[in-house]
Amino acid sequence: MISPSSLVEAMARRMFDMLARTFPVACASDEFPFFPQWRRTEPQWSTWDCFSPETVADVVRQLSAWEDELGRLDAPELELAVRIDIALLRKLAHTLREQLAEVRTWEVQPTFYLTLAGIGLAEAIASADPAAGHERARGLPAFLEQSGRNLNRVPVLFRDIGLEMVADTRNYLLSLVKTLPELPTAITALDRFGEALRKVDARRDFRLPRELLARVLRAHINCGLDVPEINETLDREIEEMLSVLSREAGNLSSDTVKRSPPSWSAMLKSIPIPAVGKDGLLGLYRDEINKLTEHCLAQGLVSPGLVAACPVRVTPMPSFLAAIRTGASYSMPPGYLPAGGTFYIVNTHMPSTKAQAGYLRQYRMTCAHETYPGHHLLDASRWGLARPLRRAVEQPIFYEGWACFAEEVLRQTGYFHAPGDRLLLAWRRLLHAVRCQVDIGLQTGKMTVPAAAGYLAEAGLSTERAVSLARKYPLNPGYQLCYTLGLRRFLDLLARYGHDNLPDFVWAVLNQGEINFTDLEKVLRENR
Repeated sequence: MISPSSLVEAMARRMFDMLARTFPVACASDEFPFFPQWRRTEPQWSTWDCFSPETVADVVRQLSAWEDELGRLDAPELELAVRIDIALLRKLAHTLREQLAEVRTWEVQPTFYLTLAGIGLAEAIASADPAAGHERARGLPAFLEQSGRNLNRVPVLFRDIGLEMVADTRNYLLSLVKTLPELPTAITALDRFGEALRKVDARRDFRLPRELLARVLRAHINCGLDVPEINETLDREIEEMLSVLSREAGNLSSDTVKRSPPSWSAMLKSIPIPAVGKDGLLGLYRDEINKLTEHCLAQGLVSPGLVAACPVRVTPMPSFLAAIRTGASYSMPPGYLPAGGTFYIVNTHMPSTKAQAGYLRQYRMTCAHETYPGHHLLDASRWGLARPLRRAVEQPIFYEGWACFAEEVLRQTGYFHAPGDRLLLAWRRLLHAVRCQVDIGLQTGKMTVPAAAGYLAEAGLSTERAVSLARKYPLNPGYQLCYTLGLRRFLDLLARYGHDNLPDFVWAVLNQGEINFTDLEKVLRENR
């Protein structure tokens, strides 16, 4: 008799194989969190993702059937690990189904297709198969033609960002022509995509319908809260961080005779910008990652074997991602066992600009967030799990919440200990909460893009960066909530189940994969 665990794993494999066959690029990347991260055993490099209306409708029907089948499999008498697997898989099917059928990114976001185009080529070029890049390049024109036909009622904001990304993608393709001589045909198809985008039937409003937004926030992002509850949580976080900022600004100030305490914003600007050596920004970040790695090893937060087998590569941000990225980012391709990940750095060519100055002050926290003990450690741990199902599933609130929690771990273990460190950590938490408010404000119509940019600038961002962020947040409704709400969930779990042994708590979490928080709490409670 087949065990329930084997049944669930078999169903997961069928689901993941079907999705990877239909959407090979989206599933082979961690750029698209609502898709499972899964590669077929023998990739068909000439095949691109098929988002035709007919194919999407077929996938939606199949996901609905699997969701129902998983519901029938679930039973109270099953062991906890199996019930957690069922919940995780069912949540993925439900979320992806509603994303395809109702949010319909594939119909309204040109940047979605341009991101797929860039990542699909990069993946093929990095493959061990010397023919992979050529096959992908030959299939790219048809993919772009279908993508252009799919676009309908595109918001003006998305159209404009898409046109910016067309230019960046074109430059990226041009840089590859010597390697892939098939690309001129794709460049011509990209130009036609840009022309179609200029003529597309565009609408002013980018907001999701109110009821759909509520479902995206509560269930897709998986915060489990409605908008008023989210706003209450954000207000508490902002109040708490303003108090910390005020206290740490006083600790940082050397002027003890001032009648009024120094402003945190003034003290923030007084923190020196790190010197960039002969190896530039990449060298600065690599050196910091080495220090973080040594600290995490000394604290028992990571094993020497994982560090040796799964390195962090630090590279400039690819040009095709520049139009949609809001800052540095991290990526690890699917693979068991994990072979390493890439930390992408923005603006490596202009580290001394005013807009970059504020970003550089927090570079140590950025490294912690993206590498050790943040995204890199989480991804490496997930891809090393024994249960294949849990390797393939990423949840944004877990993913970003963990990375923010990683910064707090380093504060609690003494790596970030100076008043300037604590000031920067509190400011980052304040910014995350403000970004949440901007995300919600833009989607509910309480903020315009210019007003949102102004609010971000008031929180300490440069005007240039604030405008860039405010324009890009609507591309991923609700995603900004993941940082603050995810962090607070981890801090709450730590207070109740791990305050007396931080390394054990870290290992207990990492050994589960990115499961639902309610299920994670059950595991932690059972392990006490």
